[in-house]
Amino acid sequence: MKKSLLLVLVLAFASSISAQVIFFGESPLAIEGAYDLTWSEPSSNWGSPDLEDPANSVRDTLVMFESDSTACTAATNAGDLAGQIAVVYRADCQFGEKAEAAEAAGAIACVIINNIPGAPVGMDGGTSGPTVGIPVAMISDVDGAALVNEMANGAVVVFIGNKLGFFENDISLHENRVLRPEYSNIPSALAADGSEFPVQLAATISNSGVNEAKNVRLNAIISLNGTELYNDTSNAVDIPSGDTFHFTLPTYAPASWDEGYYELNYFALADSIDDSEFDNQVESDFVISPNSLSYASIDESTMLPNSTGGNHPIDGNGNPIPFYSSCIHFRNANASKLAPRSITFSALKGSDAEIPSMEGETIEIGVYEYNDVFTDIEDPGYEIPISQQVLLMSSEFIYPTDSSGKTITAEFANEDIFALEDNQRYIFCASTYVEEVYLGSNSDRDYTINEGEFKQPLFPIQAPAGTFDPRGFGASTVPSLMVNFIPAAQVGLDKEDLGIAMNAYPSPAAEVLNVDFNNHIANQVQLVDMTGKVVVSQNVNKNTKKTTLDLTGVENGVYLVNVRLDNNMTHTMRVVVSH
Repeated sequence: MKKSLLLVLVLAFASSISAQVIFFGESPLAIEGAYDLTWSEPSSNWGSPDLEDPANSVRDTLVMFESDSTACTAATNAGDLAGQIAVVYRADCQFGEKAEAAEAAGAIACVIINNIPGAPVGMDGGTSGPTVGIPVAMISDVDGAALVNEMANGAVVVFIGNKLGFFENDISLHENRVLRPEYSNIPSALAADGSEFPVQLAATISNSGVNEAKNVRLNAIISLNGTELYNDTSNAVDIPSGDTFHFTLPTYAPASWDEGYYELNYFALADSIDDSEFDNQVESDFVISPNSLSYASIDESTMLPNSTGGNHPIDGNGNPIPFYSSCIHFRNANASKLAPRSITFSALKGSDAEIPSMEGETIEIGVYEYNDVFTDIEDPGYEIPISQQVLLMSSEFIYPTDSSGKTITAEFANEDIFALEDNQRYIFCASTYVEEVYLGSNSDRDYTINEGEFKQPLFPIQAPAGTFDPRGFGASTVPSLMVNFIPAAQVGLDKEDLGIAMNAYPSPAAEVLNVDFNNHIANQVQLVDMTGKVVVSQNVNKNTKKTTLDLTGVENGVYLVNVRLDNNMTHTMRVVVSH
């Protein structure tokens, strides 16, 4: 099981129809529309009615739970809650306890508003969950604030449940029903053309409406920098009410790939006007990058992996397991072109942690060989847990300040870096030894269809130390990890870098930082923060012996000084800025 930031969910694959469950604002008009939700799935330690069954849907008025808005004590307004949907805030006690208190007050359902920024998270029922008999849903802090504000103006009515039959005409695409590129971010060295990195296109469209959906089509469009590269639409199919159809489109396999951010959008089309258009489009953008690999969605402005929360596993008694590794699997026929240089990750603590700050906490990064012999996940050799893994290199990052939730890049020592082997399986991980630390995850991606199509491991976890589960938390829980590579041919140069002596001083530095090149020929100096962002950049003349960087406006923290030499090597030094 896992606890997430924050999420608590049984180790299981997402149900293929779970996305049919919706939270829909009916009235007033100001709140009309669909809201992201998670709900009390029976597999997650709940006795609640299964919302995938349309008969268990609820439609009623929202009423705030009083006087303890977190519902950790008995309601003082049970008369108002009776027959209505209770609204409570996440904090202080288990999800099941909140729902139990709402049910005891007569509520027919319970809506929990997240107290942490980001998407709603999965919920484990905890001790009380199995005896709860009402549906429970969670929505985000932002959506919750909008609904609560509107509740001050009058009655707010919502629908929670399976949308089957809720609208007259309603076709849908869902995050867990589209085939995505194998990676959201892949180094250009592994994607010379469409034979090395083909983008297969397919999706399942469902008809949740009362009426038969006529001439349903799947459309996919791929664009780069505003230029449309691919636009194809499937043949039309009629889909009866309550049924689905899986569409496939021709693979996009260009003669060559350019580096850049590619927009990929799927669209569900039909002849009739859709009464519920919010789920007719799914985005699955991807990046051909200079040197990085990731499954998480990528921020187009920073080219770093997005993080919408975090995970940490718990044992059968609901207690966090101290050691936890969040990992991604990798294997490629051209892997020998690359050598792993660093891993980008995020980690955070909940507001209820004894010490919420990440300052002083350690995250370990590692690269493992994955040596179990199997063809795909249907092969008997695909074992749980992984029986043969070898740690090849590791490094530590210690948070110098509280950068909870921020994207961090940690480097491996130069002397440890090695070139990968073609077709060898590897596992890239970020690890914590602290039960209150959650490793970043990304809810913008769901690889359920990919797992069925490619039948390869995706997101292993390690908990406790030495025990790897290749399926992790399932295809829908995507680690916010990015592996950054250098060309394999540069490994020797990086090792040569160990013999280079330079000096960056003083450290800590306040207003200026001096960089002495010690007679090496440099052409550029960069000050880079721990997220990989270049804060100061300065070109230098060929005969310059040393230079000075202006630190005005540079925030306090730990930075890397990267000196690029004329022989294409880069020498790195670590400094502290403290004004």
